Order: sequence, then structure tokens, then C-alpha cells
Amino acid sequence: MISDSSIKWVENLAEQEQLIRLGKLPGLDIGQTRGEVLAVGTAVFLRQLRTQFLLLVKLFNARMAEPSLNIQLVDIPEKTDGFYLQRNHVKLSVVSNRSGFIQIQCEKSSPEVSTRPSIVFSGVVEGRFSNFEEVNWVFLENPINAEQLSRYYLTEFLQSSRSLENLS
Repeated sequence: MISDSSIKWVENLAEQEQLIRLGKLPGLDIGQTRGEVLAVGTAVFLRQLRTQFLLLVKLFNARMAEPSLNIQLVDIPEKTDGFYLQRNHVKLSVVSNRSGFIQIQCEKSSPEVSTRPSIVFSGVVEGRFSNFEEVNWVFLENPINAEQLSRYYLTEFLQSSRSLENLS
């Protein structure tokens, strides 16, 4: 099976080949192709993260007896490249504002203290090219996949969103 990034790579090479043949392009621009591959790789990884978070949230919520302990996963309407988790005035955002970078940030709102939410933690996952122009994802300089990243951040989110009122 051919990956989305390989399909995009070949599509871009074919398009450039046609432009070269028509005299509209002097030669192949591998940089442009790398940019396209990185954009596709970022979208695919973000989609994998959303899927992993959704599965984990559904499992978690199914095991909670009290609905107030449930987590909501919400797509960001103005952005097609992000989503967030929400529980007890805590929000974990997962967004990509540019190819090759996915920002994860947890904010806690305290309406009685301030109108601005405070940042609890944040992190960046970076897409890097490896051998043969494959995009690999790294977190804190270590390779990571969507399942590992979503499990790590869901654990951090749960700790940060735990309401002391619900504990007895």
C-alpha cells in the first residue's frame, strides 16, 4: 500500500515534469516537493492524534459512573487543523499552525480569579525528514507516534483537570 505522503510526492513530481516539458519550469524543485510532503504528513499525523484521543476519551468516558467526570473532544470550528479536550474548566488544545509543527497546550480557566486562562503546560511535536524523505515525528528529541503522544498528554490532562470537589 502506498502512503498519502508518497502519493503526494509522486503527484508533485509528475506536475513538475509536465511543467519542465512545457518549458515553464527549468528543473525539478525538490524543496517544493518536500514542503508538500511535510504539509500532508502534518495533516495525517494530526488526524491520527485526533483518532487516538477520540478512542481514548470514549474508553475513559465509558468507565466513568458520573457524567461530570467525562471529557469532551471538540473540533475547532474556525480551524480544520485542530481540536481540543475539555473538562472542569481545563482545555487541552492540539493545533497545527504550520507544516511540521503541532502545538499542544493545556489551559485552566478560573473565572473568579482572572479573565485570562493560565497555561498549565505546553509542548511541540516536530516533523523531521529522515532517510529517503520520510517524515518522522519527534517530541523532546525522541521519536514518537500518535498513540504514545495521546496517552502521555491524556494522562497529563486528567491530572490537571481533576476537580477537588469530585473527589471524596
